[in-house]
Amino acid sequence: MYFHILSSVCVALARLVNTPGEAHNSGFDTNKMDDSEDFGGDGDKNSKDNKRNTTTTKMEEGEEHSQDSSVMNNSQSVLEKIANLYAEQLMSDIILVVGNEQYPAHRVILCASSEVFQVMLMNPQWNECRKHVIELVEEPCCTAVFPQFLKYLYVGQIKISLQTVMPMLALADKYNVKDLVELCVDYMMKHIAKAATQGYLVSWLQYTIAFSPYHKELTETLKRFLKWNLEMVSESKDFVELDGAIMVLLLQQNDIVVTSEYQLFGILQRWLLHRKEVYDNDETLTLEEKNTAFLQLVEQTVVHIRFAMMTPRELAHLLLFPLLEYHKEYIVQRMAIGMSYQSGQEDRVREVRYSPEGMLQFTPRLYSNDTWSVSIHVKEFDQIEKYTNYVTCFFSQRNIAETEDDHTITWEIEFFPRGVKYNKAKIIWGEDVPEFSLKTVRLRVTCKYPQLDEERFKVAVLITGVQNKIDHILTVHERTEYFSNKVRVLNVDNLIPYDELALSSIKLSPHLIGAERNNLSIQVIIAPMGPYTCRDAPPFDFK
Repeated sequence: MYFHILSSVCVALARLVNTPGEAHNSGFDTNKMDDSEDFGGDGDKNSKDNKRNTTTTKMEEGEEHSQDSSVMNNSQSVLEKIANLYAEQLMSDIILVVGNEQYPAHRVILCASSEVFQVMLMNPQWNECRKHVIELVEEPCCTAVFPQFLKYLYVGQIKISLQTVMPMLALADKYNVKDLVELCVDYMMKHIAKAATQGYLVSWLQYTIAFSPYHKELTETLKRFLKWNLEMVSESKDFVELDGAIMVLLLQQNDIVVTSEYQLFGILQRWLLHRKEVYDNDETLTLEEKNTAFLQLVEQTVVHIRFAMMTPRELAHLLLFPLLEYHKEYIVQRMAIGMSYQSGQEDRVREVRYSPEGMLQFTPRLYSNDTWSVSIHVKEFDQIEKYTNYVTCFFSQRNIAETEDDHTITWEIEFFPRGVKYNKAKIIWGEDVPEFSLKTVRLRVTCKYPQLDEERFKVAVLITGVQNKIDHILTVHERTEYFSNKVRVLNVDNLIPYDELALSSIKLSPHLIGAERNNLSIQVIIAPMGPYTCRDAPPFDFK
């Protein structure tokens, strides 16, 4: 308040010093006011001209003065002085107790940096407002990084790592330090791939979900990475800590990218066996409670494994898995659904499909094995000419079940990474179609099967990207389309923004991979969507 008052006085004094006559006349000389043109007076022409000349002279002087002035920036010195307050613990007026440590601090710095501290230390309704020593209760991981958090409030700089960024974000969220929140979230967005391999992605995801609806973009990016790179994440040290509710919802998703459903069961088994160890080491539970809790968890998760998507050989091999030792009867019952589907038992399949827990049993996910997918690799992207296309053929099954008597379907896959060009053509009735081109990254899928009734297929394109020198599935496009004798071609455009690749020399596209960052890699998945499939998977959301 005193600062604002002092500023107002200084401004007023400056005006009096710079233009004393004008200030005096405008305030007290009534004759001058009557003669003023601005106020509609009838003064003579000379008086008006004199005033114009005076005004022009003052404007010229002001311009000359403005040209001679310059802004002198010594803000770094001020920042160093503020930082010195923290380093030397000078003039502190409050002590923060966190864990077993005490941190001298300054109320003005805390209040200026954090809205939470501002309310806590300035609102009389809070007990902390009148205290000199304030105890803050933090999680152990947050306690460990609190010195760096406090230092940031003084100096505006901080060192963040994969290990410290999440507890630092938790402190920034708790005390509403918005600029630090932005720094942490930006760091996490740029290190998701590395977090996945180093064992931090799951903890990041579970924190952002718990803090919903904030950090929405980060949460969605983490969820996509988990679904599309599940095998990579499952090998990390923190995957076994994935919350049970998240696992249950994850297993219901249609767009999980995984080698096969058999592989997915192996991932689930590892997670379940670790959960059993957690239950066994919980001294608060009786032996009966431990067994009951584990069996319930097995049923809650295994029910979402799509055994019908496994081959008869894979189903038979499941009998050797260690998980069956603990709940064999239930798991074998679920496996029987897969055998019913593979052996063509329509009545049983229909019964399961329309049961509450069976609607997704016969819907394929995004299986990346050779049976359902083919890859296209473009090397030296920066050297290829416009409108170049890459062509390959792919032979897929017409049905998921192996026992059905059907023929393989031939697909022609064309990839246009640098646009599509249509040559000039002549229509039958004589009109010319001019040459034109499209700036798009396109995939063209053509069904070559000679006699095809209207049948539905899932077509997905997985595009590899790189972050932190780690290749992973960065982008997924998925379509479910009908193919027939009349409709044989599907075009999927804008797989990657055209300009992103065209301007890669300026800003390198994350979709360019390889040692020289000049290769493209896509994988095309084509799977039949039979009469018992279902596209209505629950959203991967947590509310």
